[in-house]
Amino acid sequence: MQVVEKIRLTDEQKAALERSELVMIAASWEEFEEFLIETDYRVEYHNGQIVIMGLASIIHELLVIRLGYILTGFYAGKPFYVAGSNAGIRKDGKKGHYNGDVLVVKDKPVFQGKSRSIITNPYLVVEILSESTLNYDLGAKRRNYEQMETLQELVFVDPFAKEVIVCRRTEQANAWLETAYSLPEQLINIDGYQLPLNEIFANLPEE
Repeated sequence: MQVVEKIRLTDEQKAALERSELVMIAASWEEFEEFLIETDYRVEYHNGQIVIMGLASIIHELLVIRLGYILTGFYAGKPFYVAGSNAGIRKDGKKGHYNGDVLVVKDKPVFQGKSRSIITNPYLVVEILSESTLNYDLGAKRRNYEQMETLQELVFVDPFAKEVIVCRRTEQANAWLETAYSLPEQLINIDGYQLPLNEIFANLPEE
């Protein structure tokens, strides 16, 4: 029986996480699953690396709640479920594990194996961008999301630029339509529902 060596964070890595920075550690899938069970941090697995995230800012968390509330209202009475970031998103078995800030599932959730918290059929995912995760979210992570067949829409919320980017799957294979919204009165279209951009960023505290 193969013994899986446990991943241990160094003091330097822990300090980086306390500063809300991103920590990435090369690891096997087995090492990731062991770490996932034992850690209190929010973790993902991407391209052979464990991606560990520190505490989110208050603005990040306010936007997560706000978007979750808005989407819950959008889908009220329809066969959709809106969940938060503690629901994992699994790509093709062992090819990736992610945590969207807000997750929408259409019809019944399809779980990974015996899990009741890891979803394999995301319909819509919202990512609230931060300084430490911006490049990762908009780059490699976005490309992996787009390869999930059930996913129809990706929404990126940038609290720094006060911009929302909506990426919608088209009927053409591997083709996505990206629309960036940056004007306060501009109507954002999220899965056919519309609301002004300024409603997303209204009454947020200064950081």
